[in-house]
Amino acid sequence: MHDGLEAGAALVYTYGHGMGFTQGGCEMTDVHGKHVNDRRGRDNPERGYGAEAMSAVRSTRARMLTNPVRVPLKRFFNLVNYHHFLDRTVFLLARDPRTKDEVLIPVHPGPCRGDLLSCTIEPGLREGAWETVEPVSLVVDTGDILAVADVEAQDTAPGGITVRMVRDARLYTNRKTKRHACSNVYAVIAFSGERVEGELREYHPGGLRVSLRGCSAETVERIRRERFVTLNLISAKEKVYAGTVRCTRAEPEKGVVVFEPLNAPVRLCRERTHRNVRVNPDPAPRLAFVHPLTGRRVFFDIVDLTTAGFSIVEKNDKALLMTGMTIRCAEIVFPGELALPCSFQVVYAKSLWGRKTRFGCAITDMTPHTYTRLFNLVTRAIDPHSVVTSRVSLDSLWEFFFQSGFIYPEKYQCISGYKEAFKATYEQLYHDCPDIFASITYQSNDSIYGHVSIIRAYPRTWMVHHLAALPMGAKRTGIFVLQQILNFLDGFHRMPSTNMGHLMFYYRPENKFPNFFFGGVHKEIGDQKVCSIDQFAYILVNIEDRAKTLPQGWEIAPCAGGHLDGMVSAYRRNSSGIMIDAFDLGHEGHDLWDTYRRLGLTRQCSAFMLVHEGREKAYFLLDRSDRGLNLSDLLNSIKVFIPDPASGEPTWEILQDAVSILGEAYGSPEVIVQIFPAKYLTQQGVPFKTYNLWVLKARYLDPHLDDIKANTNFSYVKFIKSVIKTKLGMA
Repeated sequence: MHDGLEAGAALVYTYGHGMGFTQGGCEMTDVHGKHVNDRRGRDNPERGYGAEAMSAVRSTRARMLTNPVRVPLKRFFNLVNYHHFLDRTVFLLARDPRTKDEVLIPVHPGPCRGDLLSCTIEPGLREGAWETVEPVSLVVDTGDILAVADVEAQDTAPGGITVRMVRDARLYTNRKTKRHACSNVYAVIAFSGERVEGELREYHPGGLRVSLRGCSAETVERIRRERFVTLNLISAKEKVYAGTVRCTRAEPEKGVVVFEPLNAPVRLCRERTHRNVRVNPDPAPRLAFVHPLTGRRVFFDIVDLTTAGFSIVEKNDKALLMTGMTIRCAEIVFPGELALPCSFQVVYAKSLWGRKTRFGCAITDMTPHTYTRLFNLVTRAIDPHSVVTSRVSLDSLWEFFFQSGFIYPEKYQCISGYKEAFKATYEQLYHDCPDIFASITYQSNDSIYGHVSIIRAYPRTWMVHHLAALPMGAKRTGIFVLQQILNFLDGFHRMPSTNMGHLMFYYRPENKFPNFFFGGVHKEIGDQKVCSIDQFAYILVNIEDRAKTLPQGWEIAPCAGGHLDGMVSAYRRNSSGIMIDAFDLGHEGHDLWDTYRRLGLTRQCSAFMLVHEGREKAYFLLDRSDRGLNLSDLLNSIKVFIPDPASGEPTWEILQDAVSILGEAYGSPEVIVQIFPAKYLTQQGVPFKTYNLWVLKARYLDPHLDDIKANTNFSYVKFIKSVIKTKLGMA
C-alpha cells in the first residue's frame, strides 16, 4: 500500500483527535507550510508537533490500516466535486523528497476533469510551497469518513497545483460519530468566576470543539483542569445551547478546547401520573428546521407525539441533536404539507438498541391557533368524536345549547331581545378568532353532545365557559369534555405566546357538577393565593329612567395609577383570593383590545371610582364586549367593589345613580352589575342572584394538574354524597 494513503488519513485523524477538523479551517494543520511530520525536530514546537503527536500518528496509522476500503476513483471524484460545489476545502498531503518530512496543506479544489484536478492554495499560505515538496495524496473529510487518493504533480504555479489521480481511492471510517462543521456560533465558557469567549468550530453530540479568543495557554490549562464548566452557544443572537460540560482535550498553544456534554436531563415541568396520551400517526409527521450550529435544513421523523412534545430517534453515527439544545424556529409537518410552527428544546437522550438514540423534545412555544390545530390532530387520532377547532357548525351549536338546558328559560328571557346580536357575535367568534378563542366539542357527524370553550378575556387571563353536555349512549360526555379541556390546558398554559397568567371560570353555586368539580379543586389545593373562589352578586339594573346626576358631594372619577391600588385594597379587605389579579388592572390600552377590534369585535376594560368628599366609597370595572361574547354577559357588565359594606355607604340608591351614569357607555336600557362582596346587597335588602368566580394561577397547573385530573375520575355515588353534604351544609 502506498504510504500516502495511511499518512494522509493519519494526519487528519491525529490533529483532529477526539473531534476531527473544521472544514476550511486550519486549527489542526500547519497552515503556513511548517512541517508537521518533522523527523529532524520532533520535539521542536517551531518545526513540528513534538514526540507525543508523532506517537499518536504512528498508533493511529497502525489502527487505521486494519479497515481501509478500496473504492473506484469515480466515487472519490464525486466527493471532491461535492466539496467544490459547497466551497469547502480538501487537504493535500505533500512530502519533502530530501528529508521525507510531510506537510498537510488545505486547498480549494476545482471540478474534476477526467483524472485531473486543479487546486488553489488557501489564501495566506506561504508562496512557492510547491518548489520544495511533492504531492503525495489528496485527503477529503466528510465528517464521518476520510477518502484518500494517491496523486502526482501535473503542473504547478505559485498559487496552485494540478494533480493527476494515479490509483483507486481508500475510505477510512474509524470515527464512530460524524463530526459537523460549524460557523458563526459564538461560545461562552464560564468557570470559577471567569468568562472566556470563543467560537464553536465543530461538534457532535458527544463533543464540541471550541476555538478560544485571545486566551493565554495558562487560561486554557485552567479550563482543562476544571472538573466541570458551563458552556453557552449563541447563533444569530439566540441562545441555542446551555449546559454543563467537561474538558476532554485541550491544545493550549492553539487555544483549542474539546468539551464533552454531560447531557443531564432538562426538567421543564414535574413528572406526571396523568400524562396526555402519546400518539404515533401513520404516516408520521416530520420535524423540519434550520440547524442552528451547522446552518443546514434538516428533517426528522416524529414519534410519540403529544401537544407537550415529541421524540426523535437518530442513528448514533449521524446524530445532530444533543440534550439542552434549543430550536427557536421549527415546523411539525403533517402529510399534505400542513406545517405547524413551534419552538422546542431537547430535554433528554436515551440510548436504544442498534446504536440509536431517542431524543425527547419539549415544545416550548406555539401560538394559540397553532396549538389548537395540533391538539385537534392528536385528540382525533385517539377519539374521532373529539373536535377541537375554532370553526363549529353554529346551527348544531344553538340546537345543542337549548337541548342541553345550557340556555334555560330564564336565561333566554334575558337574551331574546338581542338574539340577532348574539348570532352575529357567535358567527365571528366561532369562525374567525383562533388567536383568542378555541372550542372543544364531542360530536357524531353534525350532532353535538358535549361542548366547552375558552376565550382570552383579559391580557393575561383566559376564561373557560359554555361547559355543557348531553348523553351519548352510555358515554359520559360531560366528563370527557372536562378531561379534554384539562388536557388542552396541560400544554397550552406553558406556551409564552398564549399569555396565560390566570385561568377563570364563572358558575352558579346551585349548579351541582361545577360546584362539585371546581369547588373540589379549590379544596384540594387549599391555598387562596393559588386558587380562589369569590362570590359576586348578579343583578340587572334598569338605567333608562334614572337621573344621570349624583347628590352633592359625590362624584365619579377615573381610577388609575395609585387609585388602582385602592381597588386592590377594597378587594383584599373582603377576600384573600386572587380574583383581582386576574382582571389585569392598568391595561386599558393593551394590544389585546386592538386584537379584538381587528377581528371585528369589541373588548375593553376601564376603571372608575365613586368618591364622597374626597373618600373613595366604591370602585367600578367597566367590562365591555359584544353581546353574547359570554351568554350571561359576564364580560359585558359593570363590576363593583365595595370597600366597607358594613358602613352602608354608598347607599343602593346612590350606587344605582352611579351605575346609570357609567352604564351609558353600554348603549342599552339595562346593565348587568356584579357586586363584590355579595353581602352588600343583602345588607341593602336587595334581591339578587349569585355567581362564583373560580380563579387559578396558571403556573400552578403543573404541580396540581395530577390532582385536578384525578377529580374527573369519580363515581356518581361520590358525586351524590358531595351534593347531599352541600345541601346539609357539611361541605
